[in-house]
Formats: sequence, structure tokens, C-alpha cells
Amino acid sequence: MKRFGVAALSTLVLSSAFANFAGAQPGDIKVIINGVTQQYTQSPVVSQNTTLVPLRGVFESLGAKVDWDSKAKKVTASKNDDTLTLNVGSKLAYKNSNPVQLDAATQIQKGQVLVPLRFVSQSLGAKVNWDQATRTVTISNQANGSTTGERTNSLSSKPLAVPVTQVTYDTYYNDSLTYDDAVKLAVADSTSVKTAATNIDQAGKIMKEAGKNIDFVPAEAGDEGQDKAFKGYAQTNLNYEAAKKNLDMTKEGIEYNVKDLYNKLLQKQNAVKLAALNIEDAERKLKVAQIKRDNQMSSDYEVTQATNQVTQNQAALEKAKKDLDSAYVSLNQVIGYKPEQRYELKDKPVYSEFKDNVETKVSQVLTSSTAIWLSEQKVDLAELSLKLYNFNTAGNTPYEAEQLNVEKAQYATEGTKRQLEEAVRTIYNNIKALESQYSQIQAGLVSARSAADMAKKQFDVGLATELQVYEANLKVTTAEQQAEDIVTNIDTLKLAFDKPWAMQGSSGASAQ
Repeated sequence: MKRFGVAALSTLVLSSAFANFAGAQPGDIKVIINGVTQQYTQSPVVSQNTTLVPLRGVFESLGAKVDWDSKAKKVTASKNDDTLTLNVGSKLAYKNSNPVQLDAATQIQKGQVLVPLRFVSQSLGAKVNWDQATRTVTISNQANGSTTGERTNSLSSKPLAVPVTQVTYDTYYNDSLTYDDAVKLAVADSTSVKTAATNIDQAGKIMKEAGKNIDFVPAEAGDEGQDKAFKGYAQTNLNYEAAKKNLDMTKEGIEYNVKDLYNKLLQKQNAVKLAALNIEDAERKLKVAQIKRDNQMSSDYEVTQATNQVTQNQAALEKAKKDLDSAYVSLNQVIGYKPEQRYELKDKPVYSEFKDNVETKVSQVLTSSTAIWLSEQKVDLAELSLKLYNFNTAGNTPYEAEQLNVEKAQYATEGTKRQLEEAVRTIYNNIKALESQYSQIQAGLVSARSAADMAKKQFDVGLATELQVYEANLKVTTAEQQAEDIVTNIDTLKLAFDKPWAMQGSSGASAQ
């Protein structure tokens, strides 16, 4: 039985000639760039005997900058002194204005531009290999990188580029969407808004007619007729003002609902990126386990466990993608887009310390809330009915019952005030709790980044493995995305804190 020391194992793990991972589903095309397995929302495909790969994912991994013109459907990539341009659907590309004939026309699938594999070597000078047996694309622009893609257990002590936790999920969207534009689209598409606007028009016409009744009460109707006409006008006036306030509340509810869905979509995108990185981490560990087993340094059990972890992480990625699709569908439904439409979210919340005073905000809400205003108007109307009560009219509601109507309206107002005050305080405490979590993550990030920097330095001198560097970087990336998720939660809560009644009315406002 062969035995290896620690030094041999370090060399073993550092080798860039790891055996190709054989756990891909039959038919899947695997892409390895500079020794790192890539994860894309749209996998490479074979079309008309030509292998097509995601342009952005491949080019950015090779150090190129990629820009997308959605209107012209044109891609521009640049690296060093070279500039590449190509249009979707064309078999002709340009390198520094010189035409390059492609093996197949470029195309878009799942929001990503796919280009012929050979174009990578033609345009960026990278070494490209296609292994038909394992359906593996191996690309390298490193001087000493492995480009053969062959299955081997041979070891190499050649220096490797430092691996990074990088996954490509950016896509060539048909459009981009800001939060403000999303709100405008949602308001324009909302039947609730249209109904509220119609209610204003209707209430205005009724109020106008009620005003005529005050001016033309027959003399024989006496004071009772005047009181009844005045009360009717007061009621219709309240209905008119309430209709206008209701339109404002409906729009505010939509504003909050869009903010919530927009930010949740950002979080689901983060979840997909992180899930893809976790797959790569599991695949790296599986490769190490396989090589250790092949060199009689571990058992099949370790390989089985590592294989199971890859499978679990692949399932987690699929779930994350489905959750992302659901998040798109939810927002699309509110803004009037088709379920399958995809777009880039332009507004990403930035952290800033929340400095609002909760007592000041409670006072502001109690004086500016539309819900409280409506409740107080009902109190005024109930009191008006009591003042205009006519004891001589047969069949009237008992006076004591009218008094109870006033009390009920007052209780309702008090209940609304308490509910909103409680909401403000709860939201404030939730924001502060999230800020504490954010501070803890930032403190942890300092240590994680320091550890990643140290792992890189140790890797450069042969004291750390490729896997150790990757895992150190993965911890940084994970913490960064956790921090981003907290910032988006805080951003949503800030809007709720400003207008807590909007959060309460968002579900009804979003109903179409």
C-alpha cells in the first residue's frame, strides 16, 4: 500500500490536473476555466455540430469586460488592447474592426448570449479543448494551466493562479427595471387604482347632487327636512374625501408591495449565486476525496459522502432557481409583465445607519395617517347625527343608540391609533435588530478577508491548498451576500416605518 506524507498530499491537492468530475447529468456540458468549474443559468449547448458557450460567463472569467446593448442586441467585449463586437443572430463578429467568421450564429437562451466555442480562442487567444467523451469544455489563458481536460492522477508542482469564488449569473436581459419605474407600472396596471379613481368621480357626483338638496328643501319640510339634507350632504362630502384618501392609500400600498417584491427578487438572485458557489466548493472537495482514495489515503466512504454533498448542493441550486423564477413571476404579475419576462434590477439598496427617532415618528403617524383621518371623520359624522337628532320623528333610532354609535366610532379610532403606534415601534425594533446583525457580519468580514488574504499568500509559497484558498474566499462571499440580504430587508422596513398603514394595505392594493 502506498503512503504519502503531508508534503506529498499538499502537492496532490494543489495539482491543476485534477480528474474531471464525473457526476454531471448525462448530456450536460461541463465548462472548466483555468481549473475552476463554472455554473451558468444557461448551460452550453450543441447546435448543428457546434458547441455554443455563454459569452459573458466565459469572457469575464478570462478577464474581459463585457457590455450589452439591449436595444441593438449587440455585445462588446474588451481586454487589454483588443475590442470584440458581435450581434445576436449573426455569424459575423469583429475583432478590432476586422471581421471574424463564426461557425454558427450567436443566439440567446434564458437571457444569455451563446457563441461558438472556437470563437473564444479566435478572439482572446485562450487554449480551448473539447472532450467529446466527457462532454467537457476546458479553457485556459494561463501560461502553465492544464488545457487537455484528460482524466489523470499525475501530480504537478507548477504554480497555479489563485482560485476565486466567482460564479457568473449575470444575463443579457431584454430590459432593465428601476424601483420607481416598477411602481409606475404597477400603479398603471392596478385595477384597484382604477376602481378607486372611479369611486372619486362617483362620490363627487353624489356630493354635488346632495348639495342641491340643501338649497332646495321645501318649506313644508321644516327644520327636520333641513337637518336631514345637511346630514346627507355631510355624509356624501365625507364619502368624497374618503374616496380621495383611499386612492392615496391604494397607491401607497402598491408602493410598499413593489418594494417588498423588488427586494425579495434581489435576495433570490443572491441565493442562486451562493448556491452555485456551494456546488463548486462541493465539487472541489469531491475531487480531493477521489484523488486521496485513488492513492490509498482514504476510503470509498469519504468519496460517497462528498458525492452526496454535491448532489444536495445541486438540488439546492435547482430550488434556488425555481424560487427566483417565482419571485420574477410575483413581481411581473403586479407590474403587468408577462410571467416569463426577465430584466435586470437597477436599484440595489445601500446601507446607511437608521437615525429616525421612534417617538417623533409615532407622533407624525398619529397626525398624518390616512387611516386615522378616516376613523376620526366617522366620529365627527356620528357626533353630527347626534346633534341633529330629532326627538319628534317617529321610528327614529333611540337617542341612546345614537350615543353608542359615537362611542363605537371613538373606540375604533383609538384602536387604529394603537395599532399604528405598535406597528411603528415594532418596525423600529426590527430595523435596529437587523442593524446589529449587519454590524456583526461586517466585523466577521474583516476577519474573513484577512484570512482569505493570508490563504492567498500561503498559496503563493506552497503552504496552502487550492481548496483552502477557495473556502476562505467562499466565506467572504457568503458573508457579503448575507450583508446584502440584511440591507434589502432594512430598505423594505424603512418604507414601512415611514408609512406603516401602507404595509397593512399592501395586500389589498396589489389585488388585481
